[in-house]
Amino acid sequence: MSAVSSGLRAQGSGQLPPAPSPQPRASNGFTLLEVLLAVVLFAASTVAILGAMSQAQTGIADGEQTLTALYLAHRRLEELRNTSYGSLASEAKAAVTTPSGFSRFSREVTVTTPYTNLKQVVVTVSWTSPQGETNVSLQTYRSNI
Repeated sequence: MSAVSSGLRAQGSGQLPPAPSPQPRASNGFTLLEVLLAVVLFAASTVAILGAMSQAQTGIADGEQTLTALYLAHRRLEELRNTSYGSLASEAKAAVTTPSGFSRFSREVTVTTPYTNLKQVVVTVSWTSPQGETNVSLQTYRSNI
């Protein structure tokens, strides 16, 4: 018998000693899988945030156009309020010329007489948005009393 094999048996029951445990791997960096997962998560969150920003910007633009249209309708109603009862008449749909700078909006005035000595005045302002033609209407009543 050789000296090596006799030394191993001298330890005890004749079995080989346990294999040494592997040394822990150094964790000095990231694995390729971890880097790819981080890139995918970053890209997905960036796309979601950009989509939300785009929708917010569209909503702001729609709100601005609606607010401008309401201003133009209210302004025309105030002008008609200062017009004599007998001079109130409907106006065909036409581009807004006064005040200047709002030519992308069109305005229509409808005057009806639901009862004697009472006129209903409806001002409708329209514009083209990405969703199609949009409009807002304001109405008031004038009496001849």
